[in-house]
Amino acid sequence: MAVVLGRILALAFVVCFLTGLYSHLLQDPLPGMRFPTSPSWLYQVTQGVHITVGLALLPLLLAKLWTIYPVLFRWPAIASWRDAVERGLIAVLVSSALLEPVIGLINTFQWYPWPFSFRRVHYGLAWLIVGGIALHIAFKLPIIARHWRRGHDDEEPV
Repeated sequence: MAVVLGRILALAFVVCFLTGLYSHLLQDPLPGMRFPTSPSWLYQVTQGVHITVGLALLPLLLAKLWTIYPVLFRWPAIASWRDAVERGLIAVLVSSALLEPVIGLINTFQWYPWPFSFRRVHYGLAWLIVGGIALHIAFKLPIIARHWRRGHDDEEPV
């Protein structure tokens, strides 16, 4: 279940990242970058997808955390340097993955109870999450490769 939820979460974050990047580049285009002005409804569709998938992230994240809960509290917590690095990266990924949809949800109400620029922080967190997902997959690659070679489920959740 953890693997299935992880795949769905990764896909959802990539969809949100791409639609958010499109929005960001429309608002702050790079030098020389031009976007077509038609169809005029394209931005509405991409933002609708961005918000819908972003809202779906919250229950998906909670479900993923529920499935991996026992692994988070195993003992010893850190068995090697690799474990320490992986747990640190996962802490950054989980905290940013939880913060991103929450501030996005609050933004839909146009309420800004924080002292920072929503757009800059939301954009920065998106890059942090996509990088965190890539690093998480890289750390789990040995388990993934072992699973593909054996052709059956491993015991450790991803």
